[in-house]
Amino acid sequence: MRTLTTLGAVAVMGVSVLAGCGSDDSSSSSGSGGGSAGSDVTTANVDYAKAQIEKFSAVPTFESDAEPIDVSSLKGKTVYSIPITTSIPFYKDGEAAMSAAAKKAGVKYVTYPAQGKVSDFQQGFADAINAKASVIILNGPLPDTLAPQLRNAKAAGIKVIAAHEEDPTSPTPSGVDAVAAGEFYNAARLMVDKAIADQNGKPVKALAISSDETRPSKGMVAAMKDELSKRCGSSCSLTVTNVPVADWATKIQPQVQSELNRADDINTILPIYDSMAQYTDPAIRQAARGRTVNVYSFNGTPSINALMQKGGSNLKMNVGESPTLIGLLTMDQAFRLMLDKKPLDKPAAPLRVFTPENVDDAGNPPVTGQGFGDVDAGYDKLWGLQ
Repeated sequence: MRTLTTLGAVAVMGVSVLAGCGSDDSSSSSGSGGGSAGSDVTTANVDYAKAQIEKFSAVPTFESDAEPIDVSSLKGKTVYSIPITTSIPFYKDGEAAMSAAAKKAGVKYVTYPAQGKVSDFQQGFADAINAKASVIILNGPLPDTLAPQLRNAKAAGIKVIAAHEEDPTSPTPSGVDAVAAGEFYNAARLMVDKAIADQNGKPVKALAISSDETRPSKGMVAAMKDELSKRCGSSCSLTVTNVPVADWATKIQPQVQSELNRADDINTILPIYDSMAQYTDPAIRQAARGRTVNVYSFNGTPSINALMQKGGSNLKMNVGESPTLIGLLTMDQAFRLMLDKKPLDKPAAPLRVFTPENVDDAGNPPVTGQGFGDVDAGYDKLWGLQ
């Protein structure tokens, strides 16, 4: 059972330690339709890619087959959220949405002011236990790094949610009571589909930018390779370079420039999180002037979507998520746990493709959550608040 809403983020940066930078120069050859080898991209696969982009460019609608719940009995209970950081807009917006949902239900909501350090997350658990919280939301921090804290929470009778860390196809992390998932792998496939559609039969020569210390990154790169294998010819390829989150501002541009100088046939760049994309334009200007190099990414961060409105950017698609919808989805899990109801099975939110043609739907300038339809009313009804 899945609730329709949207999860996202520089998404899901489950960072325990922001480690040093590295580069993986291995490339992946890809076969045409269904994985069979071919020298070029088939017309059928180009048509498929274009149809996928058209399908996901539409405004999502709220649909849920979840059991309605009555949150009126939860007044006075406490929810603690431990975000991976409060300095990134995506997390700030998600925290605001969860806080607003809690307020409607009369639930106290506390955001622990973490800044990406494991010691922050550990202290957040201690504070939540001392406050006799009913639920702890891990909004980014990886449960794997907090096993003793998870045991302490369980001993205190506190439920724990892993929020926006897992793809719906991923196993549930040990020690947590519920998952609010994100469609990371489908987003990665859409990034490849747009590249195939735009190349229109020509080989896709792609450079992916990963951050291997974040939970979804390796799975997203694997999904990109798989989609190229299924939908692109054997002349298509994918090279992967890794840049840890802490180094995005200083190392993405030089690493991309180096790859563009090394391989003059690169025509596609795939930053797995859109906050990386702002550093690709200057790299392309420096190392690939006169070449057409398109950029496709994931998250739908308003400031990054705005690049497509201003013109002059190589960003041609951003697979969007709404932090507001992610917050509502996560609080739905929290409310169910507090009511001793069975949580939903890895619910995830719908994705929306933003391109220069429809990005104004997100606002001009873009704003958080706009362009995804009105889901607040859907959740209010689901929770007995309407």
